[in-house]
Amino acid sequence: MMTIKYLLAVPLGLALSACSSTPQDLETKSAPTVQTYTENYQGIFRRVSTTAKRCEAGNINATASMAVDAQLYSELGYGEISRSLINYGARNYYWNAKIERSGTGSKMTVTAGNTINNQSMINNVARWAAGDQNC
Repeated sequence: MMTIKYLLAVPLGLALSACSSTPQDLETKSAPTVQTYTENYQGIFRRVSTTAKRCEAGNINATASMAVDAQLYSELGYGEISRSLINYGARNYYWNAKIERSGTGSKMTVTAGNTINNQSMINNVARWAAGDQNC
């Protein structure tokens, strides 16, 4: 016997998987926002990844979850963070940030796509980079 929750989850999953994207697709869906900082890129990376994981990662229901993936490549001088929805095996990326060494400071490039609130997501990442820990 199917539950109402399952019946509601299937159409949602199909709708979201229809607009599934990759991190590279985000670059074509919005113009990148670039910001520079006088601080070390590793500190910026830590602030963004910690706050994004706390605020945006977690289970939505039995079949869907929001993921925040963060990878720091210290030997290469940069880190990448992305937020995605995983639902029925499909992955839909919402934003991606690359934080890299730039001279004595750092540079952060953020792209967002798939929603009508792309700018709001970019603004959140910028706030977190600046030290704001609010979701």
